[in-house]
Amino acid sequence: MNASIAVSSRDRLLDAAEDLVSAQGATSLTLDAVAKAAGVSKGGLLYHFPTKEALLQAMLDRHLEEVDRRVATLVAEGGRYATNPVLAYVRALLETIPAKRAVGAALLAASATNPALMQPCRQHYARSLERLGALPCGFERAATVLLAVDGLLLTELIQMSPFTPEQRERVVAELVRLADACAPADEESRR
Repeated sequence: MNASIAVSSRDRLLDAAEDLVSAQGATSLTLDAVAKAAGVSKGGLLYHFPTKEALLQAMLDRHLEEVDRRVATLVAEGGRYATNPVLAYVRALLETIPAKRAVGAALLAASATNPALMQPCRQHYARSLERLGALPCGFERAATVLLAVDGLLLTELIQMSPFTPEQRERVVAELVRLADACAPADEESRR
């Protein structure tokens, strides 16, 4: 089998799974439904994802890769993101498209019944926190900013956010202000 065809089939299956969850909720995520939505046979789906857990794991891995890609893009753009990974993470995480939030809700629901699915997420989070120790604002402030972003996203994910759009905008502005303080001293002096 041609590798480029395998990758595109795999991505098509992941896209179909995400679309299904976004449109119909986490309970709609079955192997049969994903195969049908992707227009492939169930055997074609099982070639890439032999179990629902394998599909969920791939969805989670792809989500983490997308976050890393957004952060890398911001850093590559230069400016204040190039020297301030906390600010890049804040922006990348807070700019998640609403459809991706539904996927996040499905992954969160799946992890409740299978906590092992969250292991890559835990490892990703640990690596992110390790990078914060060398920042001028200190590990504590950087970690606090990321925890606040996570808290905001979690309340939105489980549809418990108490904020109006205007209040959310003000909270995000404050998180960005706090993240800005993590820039190296020479970057701060250039502002």
